[in-house]
Amino acid sequence: MDITDPVDHNAPGRHHCALLADPDAVGRAVWGRLLRARFPLVLEAENGAEALALFGRHKPDLVMAKIQMPGLDGASLALTAAGTDPHVPFFLLGTSRQVTQLVSSVFLPTVRLVPTPVDPERLMPLVEDAVRVAALRRSAGESERLVRFFLDASPHPQAIFSRGRMEYVNRGLLRCMGLTSFHEFQAMGLGLSDFFRVEDAPLADPARFARDILDDPLDREHIVSLVHPRHPGRPAHVFQAAAARLPGTDRIMLTLTDITELEYEKRDLIDLATVDPLTRAFNRRKLSEILADEISRARRYGTPLSVILFDIDHFKRVNDTYGHDAGDAVLVEMARLVMGLLRENDRLARWGGEEFLVVAPGVGLEGAAELAERLRAAVAATEFPGVPGVTASFGAAQYRPGEPPEPLVKRADAALYRAKEGGRNRVEKEADDPAAPGGIN
Repeated sequence: MDITDPVDHNAPGRHHCALLADPDAVGRAVWGRLLRARFPLVLEAENGAEALALFGRHKPDLVMAKIQMPGLDGASLALTAAGTDPHVPFFLLGTSRQVTQLVSSVFLPTVRLVPTPVDPERLMPLVEDAVRVAALRRSAGESERLVRFFLDASPHPQAIFSRGRMEYVNRGLLRCMGLTSFHEFQAMGLGLSDFFRVEDAPLADPARFARDILDDPLDREHIVSLVHPRHPGRPAHVFQAAAARLPGTDRIMLTLTDITELEYEKRDLIDLATVDPLTRAFNRRKLSEILADEISRARRYGTPLSVILFDIDHFKRVNDTYGHDAGDAVLVEMARLVMGLLRENDRLARWGGEEFLVVAPGVGLEGAAELAERLRAAVAATEFPGVPGVTASFGAAQYRPGEPPEPLVKRADAALYRAKEGGRNRVEKEADDPAAPGGIN
């Protein structure tokens, strides 16, 4: 038995070590001489137990063993060693009967059963080919592990797709999803579509999304948000997505850059420019844009458009009696109540002070009056915190083709004035008579 120090298996260029297990000294001498012509180091063992110990210590490039050995036979040696390194080729030599018995029980792809007697000069080229293939497999595995190492070291969440299927996600992405390993991700039966949203819709096909980024001729900004399915109430993380084509068959790497802080800062700036900070309704500046857009759409498609202007009755009395904090609370609750009763395409804006304006696309004057009445009744039936008996008055007007926004709002304001004069807590439509207050001037 040849006992030496372990060899460096990762040095390039040649095979290093073979393990020969044969209880027959003559057989070891013959096969050992042939193997030494091709391997600098040949380890010899008289039985399976010695061979397994040498295998664990030296990690050979190839094992040649007799099927029949005392203690641990050749097949058991191959099966046990495969649990340590599944790439090492095994050549098991035995009689035709021994080979026939093993054919139905040994299914390892690296095991080759060789009936004896055999011509050594014909067998050795097969040995060299097997070692070469094993080296290539080991090298490919090392390359894959190296790639995964660099992916996991990246601060950016990343995923690799191969032929339209997810191949790997790195630790950065796993951390974002609240997971610890890729195996855990796979074992849970999850997909990236369970976590990611694009414009509030699930990312149904992440691989297709990555390919679309690559093929985007306009090189646009692609944004995704991440929400955890177990914690839907958590604020979403926002990422800018980029994609790169990797060497290989249709392999794409998706890289995400966390822009959550920037995105929320941008939203805050948009809020400052478009939203009333107290009520969260649109502000008057944004309302001008909304009215201009809706008038343009109504003119283009010939559809109706109405506005409803309303304010809180005796609001000064609310502030004087209950304080400005109570008045602010009434304004906030009023906006929340009304926004909850509007359609998705309706818009609510704070017109000023205690006044609000509703823009109702696709609604004529009668429909606007009916909507205003529903809002009036809801306000009157609501118990506002700390302030009893809150009501509101409403004025409705419909867009007339060719007019700018100002006359439309002015007619709604005149109708609101009549509602106030008529006793408050009521709805008035714009006047039909052009000469009446609020009519066409």
